[in-house]
Amino acid sequence: MNAMKRILKHVLWIIPSLLVVIAVGLATYTAQTKAKEDGYHAGLSKILQVQSKTFQDQTEMPVRVACRGAGISPHIQWSGAPSGTRSYALIATDWDAPAPQVRLFPVTHWVLYNIPNSVTEIPEGTSAAAIQRQNGTANTSVVGAPEFTPPCPPMGRHQYRFRVYALDVDQLRPAGDSRGAVFEAMSGHILAYGELIGLKSP
Repeated sequence: MNAMKRILKHVLWIIPSLLVVIAVGLATYTAQTKAKEDGYHAGLSKILQVQSKTFQDQTEMPVRVACRGAGISPHIQWSGAPSGTRSYALIATDWDAPAPQVRLFPVTHWVLYNIPNSVTEIPEGTSAAAIQRQNGTANTSVVGAPEFTPPCPPMGRHQYRFRVYALDVDQLRPAGDSRGAVFEAMSGHILAYGELIGLKSP
């Protein structure tokens, strides 16, 4: 019995230590990945003007686009694309999960690509089917579905980055469904980009 108690005591001590190690590892990986992505974007032309009728840049997004509301996608529009733009892509990401003070992983909320160059606006409440009717492609988000995943921050005030990319190709053919696969497919084809940041608190 005493031996069993000693074993349990060691196990109970090891578990929180392992959780700390895992959390530190995730935080380090996320910080490195974000720094790499920020560095990549620093080398791109940031001339697209991205706006929304749903919210202003760097302001709180309304509850109707969040998980505690209807969870509909926000209105997004853009202008200022350079000559040679043949299609657009849109990626919305939250780097503050689960909290801005403890960033353990990025959350992908929306991935659209193959948006024709004639389209410069995504209406509020747009579905994946509506994107497809315009010959665009809605990729899977964090929940594994091609729809917009509404913000649902558990702690702190999160930043949601909506980035629009002007591309020099009509069609992207990513090797997979992940956000990373879309980024890899865009590599070398981005003429310019712009971003809009929405905020959301629990």
